[in-house]
Amino acid sequence: MSLPSPTSLPPSVNPLDLLPKVPSLDNTFGSFLIATFIGLIMYGLTLHQTYRYYRLFPGDALVLRMIVVCTLLLETLHIVLCMHVCYYYLVTNYFDPTALLDGVWSIRILPVSTAAIIVVSESFFTRRVYLIGSHFRMIVAIVPILMLVILGFGTAATVKAFILPTFAEFKGVAWMTSAGFGVAVVVDSLLTGTLILALRRSRTGFRRTDSLIDVLIIYAVNTGLLTGIFSLLSFIFAIVAPGNLIYSAFNLISAKLYANSLLAVLNSRKALMDRVQQDCFGTSSFDLSAVRQYDSERAAQARWNVPRLGFGRSLSFARAAVPTKSTTTGGTVLDIRVHTAETRAYDQDVESVETGSRKGRGLGAT
Repeated sequence: MSLPSPTSLPPSVNPLDLLPKVPSLDNTFGSFLIATFIGLIMYGLTLHQTYRYYRLFPGDALVLRMIVVCTLLLETLHIVLCMHVCYYYLVTNYFDPTALLDGVWSIRILPVSTAAIIVVSESFFTRRVYLIGSHFRMIVAIVPILMLVILGFGTAATVKAFILPTFAEFKGVAWMTSAGFGVAVVVDSLLTGTLILALRRSRTGFRRTDSLIDVLIIYAVNTGLLTGIFSLLSFIFAIVAPGNLIYSAFNLISAKLYANSLLAVLNSRKALMDRVQQDCFGTSSFDLSAVRQYDSERAAQARWNVPRLGFGRSLSFARAAVPTKSTTTGGTVLDIRVHTAETRAYDQDVESVETGSRKGRGLGAT
């Protein structure tokens, strides 16, 4: 049935009122569009941090450089998919309400791409906890299984989305996304909690070393806090409101946070080393050649930004060897030994004083 001609309508009737009503998009594509804007800003941060990483650490281990490349490629794919979703629904089909009934291919691929970003980022943090010591490797053995569960839920959600004929039936996919992010919260809690526990056990009772440990704890908390919060929000909204896209908006932001957290940890190694020099040696112009890696395990820990933990060895500085108070066995907090001409001269002076003291006691006894 054709619409009445505008000339035959009463003057008080607006012709646009006769057109089909477009449903409100505030809590669906409106929230997704806002998340895409935020995601584009965070993608810019990802590009900057990637550039900074290759400038600061061009000689890093191959596995680390491959993780960074994979993260950047997955982030690029993810943000392109998000932009295509917004363009398809809000530009190409801006005046076609029936297009809202069908899920475009890009929105169907989003779950598995998000899961892949989470798994790549968590693999780095898992390796970092693994390098702390054998005390926590039972926890590390559980985390890869959970990461496979995350990837499995993301893949299943994508496959299910391609099977479902209409967008309205995507509610059946929301619980899979919810479950995947629920597992991600568990993984974040395990890794962050393990790192904080290990750092707290490494306290020595000395102000400078404990201050440095406090800084490392703050870094550990910041690594998992934001990702955990947004993953939890996505988990909650996918359960309580599966009929809109608010949970998907949190998914988008959470994926960007995982990538930026990974790159921030890698790039923070230089700042942490400067803090070590400042706190332990009282200067930021310390010669880095004085810091020595004694074996391949410690070199790996440095590459993966693993804090050295104090379980029974001494923390040695120039002029002083400071014993730790921990009674367990394992690594050391920093295990930095500085050998300079000044230190050797100081040690020789101490030795000569002790030798003279022993001679004096011997003469007194005679």
